[in-house]
Amino acid sequence: MERNNLRKTKTQIVGRFLDGLHPKIKRSSQLTSYTNQLLAHAKQLFQFARNYPGLHQNSIPVIDKFYSSTRYEDELLLATAWLHRATNDRTYLNYLVSTGKTGGTRSLFAWDDKYVGAQVLAGRLVFEGQGSSGGDNNNNNNKSSTGASSRSSSTGTLLLPQYKSQAEQFIWSCVQEGNNNNNLQKTPGGLLWFQPWIKLQYAATATFVVTVCSNYLTAAHASIQCSGGLVQPSDLMDLARSQADYILRKNPKEMSYTRRINRINQDRQDSTPVARQGGFDLWFNSKAPNPNVLDGAVVGGPDENDGYTDSRGNFQFAKPCHLLLHQHQHPLVVVGVSASLAS
Repeated sequence: MERNNLRKTKTQIVGRFLDGLHPKIKRSSQLTSYTNQLLAHAKQLFQFARNYPGLHQNSIPVIDKFYSSTRYEDELLLATAWLHRATNDRTYLNYLVSTGKTGGTRSLFAWDDKYVGAQVLAGRLVFEGQGSSGGDNNNNNNKSSTGASSRSSSTGTLLLPQYKSQAEQFIWSCVQEGNNNNNLQKTPGGLLWFQPWIKLQYAATATFVVTVCSNYLTAAHASIQCSGGLVQPSDLMDLARSQADYILRKNPKEMSYTRRINRINQDRQDSTPVARQGGFDLWFNSKAPNPNVLDGAVVGGPDENDGYTDSRGNFQFAKPCHLLLHQHQHPLVVVGVSASLAS
């Protein structure tokens, strides 16, 4: 990509790239040289994103017809929160507490709405004592903000609990304890259901958020106060377990919505490569097995009544959650949640 186009691409692509860098930084903690290299590039990319803010479709207009993004601020906030987590550099904390845009109460966590991720990471800081709890009774320890401007310090006292409160409101809706019955819809079989397209994408990311919050609460010996009482970490893990079980097989259809998750590296005879050109005409309406197999992929999922039709033509249901495969790493979300449940 030419430099001018790269500058136009701006914040969103950089923010998504930074989302992917942070897990690699954590996994390579024993490889100091590689870690330092990742951190150095992450910092450079973050500064680039701040210098050239904008939407990706402004650079590549054809994307607007398919995956038009509505904002870039959520990507920038999540990238900032990850960078602060990786570096403990107050520069990124000061950005979080001075932006004034915490996202408000969100109804999902997805490729075009990442505010919940930033809210959870920023809210964790309250449990760790950075920022007043603002009246919440989970943690009232407020560490000093030496080195920060008085404006950032004062704002942070207000904004960190605000991030935390907004993350908690998302959790409330997931566990069916939202204010004024403002809860996420569930199918009769118990799946969190968000919208008709690529349903399991949103259920999986919500499950991931719930699992992470459960771990944070457990570490802080805390719980969440909601309108119906206290939500304990164990309550969140129960919800996460139900969602993971549903995706893997425990649902009214008694089917796994993952592609051969227990049969990886088997039946390679139906993995014959097929080129993109001409593939649609030859295979879309064919009854033959899929020529290209994506092991561990997760399909779009059932409707609001747990119904599902396994047909290529019914792509509203059968389309793989590719957004999660490269953006949120959907199979890894399921595996990661399962590992947390097992422990």
